[in-house]
Amino acid sequence: MRLQGAVVAITGASSGIGEATAIAFARRGARLELGARRLERLNAVAHECRQGGSPDVNVRLLDVGQPASARAFIAATLRDHERLDVLVNNAGTGWMGRMHQMPEEKISELITTNFRGVISTTQAALTWMLERRRGVIINVASVAGFRPSPYSAVYSATKHAVVGFSHALRGELSGTGIKVCVVYPGVTSGTEFFNDKGPPIGVVQYPASWVANLIVRTARFPRRDAMVAPLRLFHLAEPVLGGLGDHLIGEARRRSLSD
Repeated sequence: MRLQGAVVAITGASSGIGEATAIAFARRGARLELGARRLERLNAVAHECRQGGSPDVNVRLLDVGQPASARAFIAATLRDHERLDVLVNNAGTGWMGRMHQMPEEKISELITTNFRGVISTTQAALTWMLERRRGVIINVASVAGFRPSPYSAVYSATKHAVVGFSHALRGELSGTGIKVCVVYPGVTSGTEFFNDKGPPIGVVQYPASWVANLIVRTARFPRRDAMVAPLRLFHLAEPVLGGLGDHLIGEARRRSLSD
């Protein structure tokens, strides 16, 4: 796909991976529709995108956990640009801790934001994409979407749901010209994912710009699944490490939670 002039809608664009992705697309001349719950921060990202080279940037208040808000975001994109080439379902939230201590409201927030929101925006976008027989949908999951993470049971479950939804939808849309892709970030620095205890001790982090560049490459050359490159090497080492990798990560998170 040629990204210069393409219309790209990004959810959760006010910080972290979403912000970095918006800037990365802007540098390639894409027209942007940015959605998030914090308008002031979203406007700051939009300003940086305009300076970075985007010819057209619009911002929208968006709570993907509310289906009506998600549908309105896609409808506004089509009103503004009369097309939608790439949808990046990035909005998400996280929580680390022991399952029995997880507040009920956080459980609901993770499920509605991380999974229900992906369904709502995707369903709204598909109406237009199916008529034109083109479009790319990129769902930002997590390595927890195939490798469940201790102390993040609900988060892992929502990312498994995103992966399952994406893979099933990919088969359903086979032959339509619409591509469904999944990106699997690892632990990413510069985001607001973790609670006030911060990221796990001893776990390698990668900058949000790495993930953003991977998302942009996936939009240009749509493929099924994509991971930040160093994590591929860790995945290949699993047969050698056996359960050691899970043990080390679990211990690092346990220590972080107990501090």
